[in-house]
Amino acid sequence: MSFPTSDMLASFGTYMRFQSLGKTLAERHPELAHRIEVTETAPLYLKVDLDGKRGVVLALVRFPYTIMWGITGPDLASNNSVWPLDTTDEALSDAVHSLVTAQLTGAPALSPWRWHESEHSDLTELADLLDAQGVAVRRVAAGNRYSLHGPAYAPELISPSHPAPYVDATVDGHDVRISLKPRLGWMVDLWCPEVDLWTRIDLNGSLGRPLSPAPGVPRAALSVDDLAELIGDGPRAWEIEDVGHIEDEGANGLDGLGYQDLFLTVLGQLGTFGFTDVYEGDAENPLRSEHFHIAMHRPEKDLSAPALKALNGEAAAAGDDVPKRLMVITRAGLSKPAAAFADQAKAFVFQLDERTGRLTGLHARAREVPLPRDKPDCQ
Repeated sequence: MSFPTSDMLASFGTYMRFQSLGKTLAERHPELAHRIEVTETAPLYLKVDLDGKRGVVLALVRFPYTIMWGITGPDLASNNSVWPLDTTDEALSDAVHSLVTAQLTGAPALSPWRWHESEHSDLTELADLLDAQGVAVRRVAAGNRYSLHGPAYAPELISPSHPAPYVDATVDGHDVRISLKPRLGWMVDLWCPEVDLWTRIDLNGSLGRPLSPAPGVPRAALSVDDLAELIGDGPRAWEIEDVGHIEDEGANGLDGLGYQDLFLTVLGQLGTFGFTDVYEGDAENPLRSEHFHIAMHRPEKDLSAPALKALNGEAAAAGDDVPKRLMVITRAGLSKPAAAFADQAKAFVFQLDERTGRLTGLHARAREVPLPRDKPDCQ
């Protein structure tokens, strides 16, 4: 008696998954039940027939290093999408239904499915409002962080590269990324093609509000409607920060930056990030701020929680009328307990690359601050 091979078992398991998906699709959208087909031999896929010839197909798609669920329409112009393998049967079924309905009616897919998302969110609401203003929304990355880029006959998988949910859009020829950071709120970054870099739009300044000393506008302080209106108004309505240019190799090769140039580079970055009241100090305290107590940590050893708490105490005592918040620039790292305390204290701890002057966030709050490093998908 021979036993089934591992390949046979895997193929049978995949077949049963497609059968389950077909059943779920028929239960959730019974008007499509008579159109559903599931192949019984390789290649395995689920098809929803449109007119006897064309259809919408759900299949497993292999990309370099990963396998995804892929939903494709009958032609290259279809709103094709990709979904992680752990996507629920219900979400995949609704995504298939959305594309089928759009094909049968000739109408655009409904939100949030038109953005390849399975649930409504602030980001899909923003995308809807921008689209209604005629803004070209290129990508929504919230629950489903994967998308396709490039020609339809040879698409490239775009995987998550930005930690916070975001919308990529093009406004009057300008590429913007609108992010909703879990701790810092809304941020909008502008792509500057002339230097291949991002810079930041000052939301408070653009809205005529008082400047905030730290980056971001809390979600509760800026409605999605107001944000969409500002973005739709285009560059003429935006206050744009100066571009902070960083050379990854360092200005002088292996020798890196000199002391003065190093801190001027750091100062420029902090301004671009949106720290509005950091200014040049003296030799002892090269960076100063009315709102932040900025500590330079030069030892090679990682900052511990007790050391960070001591610095936070110094920050609290440094303010004249109200305690200052802590910002630390260090060439070392940060222990896990210290990182947890930094988030709790609403501090910012950045690691400094002394060759280039580049700042890197060392805990969750600080990692939300830097500008994107990747180019827009359309570049």
